[in-house]
Amino acid sequence: MSKDFLTFLGTAGGRVAVFRQLRYSGGMWLNLDGINILIDPGPGSLIRIYEFGFDPEDINIIVVSHRHLDHSADLNTVIEASSKSTTKPIDMLVAPNDVVFGDDPILLKYLHKGVKNFCIVDENKEFSFKDIKIRGIIKHIHSYAETFGLEISSKNKKVVYVPCGKFYEEMLYSYPKGADLEIFNTTFPKTSYHYYHLSAEDVKKLINEHKPKKAVITHFSPYILRENPEKIAEEIYRETSIPTVAAKDGMRLEF
Repeated sequence: MSKDFLTFLGTAGGRVAVFRQLRYSGGMWLNLDGINILIDPGPGSLIRIYEFGFDPEDINIIVVSHRHLDHSADLNTVIEASSKSTTKPIDMLVAPNDVVFGDDPILLKYLHKGVKNFCIVDENKEFSFKDIKIRGIIKHIHSYAETFGLEISSKNKKVVYVPCGKFYEEMLYSYPKGADLEIFNTTFPKTSYHYYHLSAEDVKKLINEHKPKKAVITHFSPYILRENPEKIAEEIYRETSIPTVAAKDGMRLEF
């Protein structure tokens, strides 16, 4: 039986790294129990899907953690491609309300036909597709966007995604412990109270409490790129004893 895997279609985080394309920004492709899940299709996602050997028509589920463009700019493009111009709708779109139905939604109305089921994320709200379950965990503090942490699980594996947002105490205890893989959007090396993003210092606290089997950091700003994400991941590993990897564009992580 083939292993579950996560491929990073891009690892840039924040406006500068994304819009200067210091790294790619296509999101993540998760294959869990044979189900293909595209997470946070930012700018260039469709291009990276092809570049890294995938086919958009194989997508079963698209997940959007929040409406900021570095996480959703290619949502319409990918839905158009994956649904064969809405003639073969994808099974599910999992996203906060403001992505789909808000006053200024990301998803264009004519592409609603390209999705069979709209699953609007909220805290502790769970959705199922075959043997896959997707649950909203906790609402993050993030500017101008409804943002939720997410748990994606099969019968045998659990993946936790900690997206953008300012660290606060409840994040330590609301997320499940012992995930097979936990993904942290780690935008800064040091905590900055001017930005609503996690730092490597925040991630150490979260990992020490959540204790996943493996952690991966991604969504890097120029600040963290200058300090070398690989060195930061090594430091997190030393201080938490949890194997931690710094994502790279196109990296495939089996778990």
